[in-house]
Amino acid sequence: MTTPDTQTMRHLQQENIRLKSENNSLRDYVERLQRALRALVDLQHSIENINSNTNIFRLIHEVLTSALDAVDSENGSLLLLDEETGELVFVEVIGAAREKLLNYRLPKGLGVAGWVVKNRQARLVEDARRDPLFTPMVDQYTGLDTQSLICIPLTEGERCLGAIEVVNTRSGRPFVESDKEVMDLIGRLASVAIVAAEKAQS
Repeated sequence: MTTPDTQTMRHLQQENIRLKSENNSLRDYVERLQRALRALVDLQHSIENINSNTNIFRLIHEVLTSALDAVDSENGSLLLLDEETGELVFVEVIGAAREKLLNYRLPKGLGVAGWVVKNRQARLVEDARRDPLFTPMVDQYTGLDTQSLICIPLTEGERCLGAIEVVNTRSGRPFVESDKEVMDLIGRLASVAIVAAEKAQS
């Protein structure tokens, strides 16, 4: 085989590898979009079915489940703000830390969740160990190994209800900006759901 032929073969092989990689990335992206859409639809159905008999704790569980499904995570929590103390209360936890974290009170302003509630802004943490807001206290208490997380505020007008935090993806990849955008949508719907349930029961 001549040298030009060899170079052509190498180029074709490299191009084939590149195309396969792009195809895999596109497939992963489409799968993430499909997961997010299913989660948003499920959450919308939950909102539509809210009435005076709605169990708010079951609703909160459904909200958190939708959030985890949307970003392919197994560990997460929904925290509500105790307006008297400023503490964040873990009212629902899904995953390995549930037994220890359920009803745990996070001191006012502590960690990523504390910052998110104070500033009413979502935060994406791609590498927890490098983020200045991340505190290992909860990991040390629960035994969880947080690599990456997203935390979003739950708000109604000027009122902050609490936050949703999701920790680590099933695949081990870090969360990315598109995951945060999905979580922002989840957060808006979740806030509507919680407020609607409160009003339905008042």
